[in-house]
Amino acid sequence: MRVAYLDHYDSFSFNLIDRLFSDADMELVYVPFDDRDAVSNLMRSPIPLVVSPGPKRPEVLPDTLSLMRILLGKAPILGICLGHQCLGHVLGGKIGKALSPFHGSTQLVHTVGENNIIHRFSTSFLVAHYNSLIVERSSLPREWIWAVSEAGEVEGIAWHEGRWPALGVQYHPESFLSEKQEPLWELWHELVYNYYSDLNPDR
Repeated sequence: MRVAYLDHYDSFSFNLIDRLFSDADMELVYVPFDDRDAVSNLMRSPIPLVVSPGPKRPEVLPDTLSLMRILLGKAPILGICLGHQCLGHVLGGKIGKALSPFHGSTQLVHTVGENNIIHRFSTSFLVAHYNSLIVERSSLPREWIWAVSEAGEVEGIAWHEGRWPALGVQYHPESFLSEKQEPLWELWHELVYNYYSDLNPDR
């Protein structure tokens, strides 16, 4: 099962790749965000996509945003930190400054709303943050938001309007400081598995 990892050269990419592709069924397709040929290939031949953290902001990443718009609904997408902000931007959300920038510290996150993924998670859990930007809560429909911080800032997005969902988390789920993240990895694996099962129903 081939999964693309769009890398924005984040210092945590190695840890995230190690966690995501520890399953022998997952084949890494590594794509640097500034490799326009590789990004163009993904646009023509969609596969499940992980959009990495990184030091930039969505507005300066036109190729990343274009790729996500094209793949939205056509293949599962998982955005982490910057990738989460890019997803929010693609969905029409506004990117703003966090009330308090967090880098290497933990915060409590709470599940909210009636999104069908929240039953997988604990109602509250601690997570690691490395961000100064957020997707403004008022700029997204309530039904797409499944987790918020103690301050009420968006921590989780789940978009289900297309054939395949797109998920985003503002925090770093791969960090040893983030607790109770197995449901996220399990959900992502299920989405990838179901995507390829649909492509090859006799497999």
